Amino acid sequence: SSSSSSSSFKVHSSKFGAMKEAAREKCISFLPRWLIASPSSSGSPSSSEETRSSLLRLLSSLLDESVDEKTNDALKRRCADGVRSIERHLPMFAKAFGEEVDDDDDDALLRKLVELQHAKDFVWEELHTGDWKDVEEKWREGEGVTVFAYCRCVMRYARGRLKRGEIMVNYVEGVLRNVIKELDVGVLLAGDVGGGKDLARVAEEVSERLKEVMKLNMSGTKETKSVLDWRFEYDHVENVSEEDKDVKEDDKKRKRDEREEKEEKNVLFPILEKDKGGRPPLKVPAFKELLSLEKFLTDFYVPMKPCVIRRFCTHWPAYEKWKDPLYFLDNFGARAVPVEFGNSYSNDNWRIKVVTFEEFLSKHMTDDESGAYLAQQTLADQFPKLLEDILEPDYVHGCIREEEGGRESNKKKEHGGSCVAKNFWIGPKNTISPPHTDPRDNLFVQICGAKCIRLWKPLHTDTAADDDGVDDNNENNSNKENKSGIILTTTMYPYTPSSLENNKLTNTSKAEDISLSSCPRKFPKLYRRPFYDVHLNAGDMLFIPRGWWHFVKSLSNSISVSYWW
Repeated sequence: SSSSSSSSFKVHSSKFGAMKEAAREKCISFLPRWLIASPSSSGSPSSSEETRSSLLRLLSSLLDESVDEKTNDALKRRCADGVRSIERHLPMFAKAFGEEVDDDDDDALLRKLVELQHAKDFVWEELHTGDWKDVEEKWREGEGVTVFAYCRCVMRYARGRLKRGEIMVNYVEGVLRNVIKELDVGVLLAGDVGGGKDLARVAEEVSERLKEVMKLNMSGTKETKSVLDWRFEYDHVENVSEEDKDVKEDDKKRKRDEREEKEEKNVLFPILEKDKGGRPPLKVPAFKELLSLEKFLTDFYVPMKPCVIRRFCTHWPAYEKWKDPLYFLDNFGARAVPVEFGNSYSNDNWRIKVVTFEEFLSKHMTDDESGAYLAQQTLADQFPKLLEDILEPDYVHGCIREEEGGRESNKKKEHGGSCVAKNFWIGPKNTISPPHTDPRDNLFVQICGAKCIRLWKPLHTDTAADDDGVDDNNENNSNKENKSGIILTTTMYPYTPSSLENNKLTNTSKAEDISLSSCPRKFPKLYRRPFYDVHLNAGDMLFIPRGWWHFVKSLSNSISVSYWW
């Protein structure tokens, strides 16, 4: 009897063990490979106990000070509506946001990771259903709290494996890189509503610790640095030849002034010279010194006219620091950013892909034909360090349109307490933004490299006079409206609500790249409109009043910052 009972116990134990192992394997099947990598695929465990101890201290420090329980609880309270919404739709995952399990309970951590992975995937689907502007705030809250909880659980699981000696430095480096990517995507999707600033702060701290792990792993970025033998510069302007090095400063200034004067007279897109009969573009007033706030306000802001200020930001730290791509590699190389690929955002081949800054610099910035563009991104939300290198111009605070006074407080809420949105534009030569309008005034600052910009005044009705060219300086030529009160804009060929494609891009022209030889034949009225051409070199600023149409093309590797207000 005793022998039979013992045998039965062994059978049941064996079955239980098999069931437990099957459950574990099922959990593992839902998780990413970088997380559940076996010791053989994550690098051989190091024989150095010192290295393992260093890694344990590093992970424990992050879990205690950055990806910590206190921040996790604070996010859950702040994003309570998001948590309730997830639990309401997925009751089986309510435990994912409950009390933390023991670090040593590997199976419990795996189950929690799977629950959080499913919750994260569910929120992703909700965020990407319908238009982004219509997304309910509760799902942005859900994104922030779920991503943080997931990243914390990932690091606790990694620490447990490290304690057991299953994995070592290669694995830890991979985990931190993926945690940073998860956090950065969370920043983009959650925004301020979902605790985006907290996620950005944690991503920055994890990124700093990653550098320590890379030193232990001796992985570094030497290979990447070797291909970054270029700079954010426009060769025709910024590179000084050997014979020019001894030229006196006064002569350099004279040559620069002559070049700028010539550029103002030239048609920047040669394909159009024939169509315009060789006529030079209308002139945008350009100044070599800062304008007083009063002059800017009365001469340009109030009448809504563009102007250029040369060498506007040459005293900013960014003007010199950002020319070197190694600055971005060293500070933000492991961080994830959304990069646009395609001819323009209105084109069928356009898409967005999240890549690391390192990949963007080493693979895409060196390819003029890639169409890669880090465009219209509020990078300062992700990388507050960038704000140390730029200044917020006085003009954006001293000029507020009367009709916007009531909306100022709402704008401040939208942009983290400031009514000024700072958008960054980083890309290689030949990136374009198709002709379009913006609903807000824009101080466009060219920090590195060069761009050419074509401007058209806010549109008139589609009349014969308008097609043949109007007196652009005649203030009586105001925008005319049809019976429904909608300004007619057919001379710029914009997409309309009835367009078969891009019917929500009503601020964008179908012409896309107007420098192509095929464009004048397809869009003849656009080329008969009076236009302004502006060549921006590093340090220059262009004021683009709201409602003005503008086309932008980079002449070199380029960095710009636009201040919308």
